[in-house]
Amino acid sequence: MKAIIYFFAATVLTGCADAPAQTEALPQAVRAVTVRQGPIQEGRRYLAEVVPERTVRVLAQVPGTVYELPTAEGLLVAEGAPLVSISAPDISARVARVSAERARAERERDFACEQLDTDRVLAGAGDLASVQLDRSEKGCASATLAADAARAAEREAAVAGSRAAERAPFAGEVLAQLVDVGQTVMPGTPLLQFGSREQGLRLRVPEGDLADIAVGARVESAAGAGEVVAIGAQAQGPGRLVELTVALEEGARQRPGTALTATLILSERAAASAVPESALVQGAEETYVLVIEDDALRRISVELGPRQDGWVAVEPRLPEGTQVVAGAQPTLDLSRPVLAVQAVQAVQAVQAVTP
Repeated sequence: MKAIIYFFAATVLTGCADAPAQTEALPQAVRAVTVRQGPIQEGRRYLAEVVPERTVRVLAQVPGTVYELPTAEGLLVAEGAPLVSISAPDISARVARVSAERARAERERDFACEQLDTDRVLAGAGDLASVQLDRSEKGCASATLAADAARAAEREAAVAGSRAAERAPFAGEVLAQLVDVGQTVMPGTPLLQFGSREQGLRLRVPEGDLADIAVGARVESAAGAGEVVAIGAQAQGPGRLVELTVALEEGARQRPGTALTATLILSERAAASAVPESALVQGAEETYVLVIEDDALRRISVELGPRQDGWVAVEPRLPEGTQVVAGAQPTLDLSRPVLAVQAVQAVQAVQAVTP
């Protein structure tokens, strides 16, 4: 019995002595992620509103009644297209009156000047006194001046009449009709809101974010890309929000007033090496990543750049196909070999053993 006990004890001790040697020989399993190559952008997202670059409020210029609204809301129209027709009886009567006055003055001018031509012939033949010829010349001149004045009055009345038909000041669309057909209006009554075809965005951002925002900053949205062209002078409201104006490039048109998410680009790189946030290790004096080379680890110090969707651009650039360790880096022994497990493979392995 004592021999059996001695043999069992010797076996256990021998196994314990061999265990550390076997553990050191085993590689460390690490989660490997391949470095991304390409553009990366860091930005902030804000709620934005689609607005026309230019807006005007069309006002009534004459008293009258709204007769017609030929352009529907949201319809794109060319410059000069009719927007509102106003029935203005007083203006119409004035136009008719001055037109009749102009016609009468022109008839009198024609008669007086024809009489002058006749008198000149008679005076040349000695059959008309010079006094009579002088009177005819003055009559023709006076009638000509009266006809010119009547034409000027008619033009003035026509201008007043044209104000009863409001037209598009530039190419754009009716944003909102503010009156109805049959409604009585006076000069200065708002008729409709009109906006240009060119669109922009209006963003309201917290006052504290302005330190990172400047005129010219790029913006991306579902309505297209653009840039900040104006920053509000002061914050407003309890949220201390500042309004940014963004001019859009050519892009998909959106209904004015549409709310969407816009990304204001703070920093970007066209060609960058990017690693996941979990691959970064903050040391006492540096930030570094662990690069997997064959079955070994190498520590590389990096400087951080723009961040996007959990990825960070790093310098120096890492070669294409480089793999880095993601997670649990401080616990790894750089002197031991490693077994790299791709992130997707690790997830699949977990799913495979999950009941």
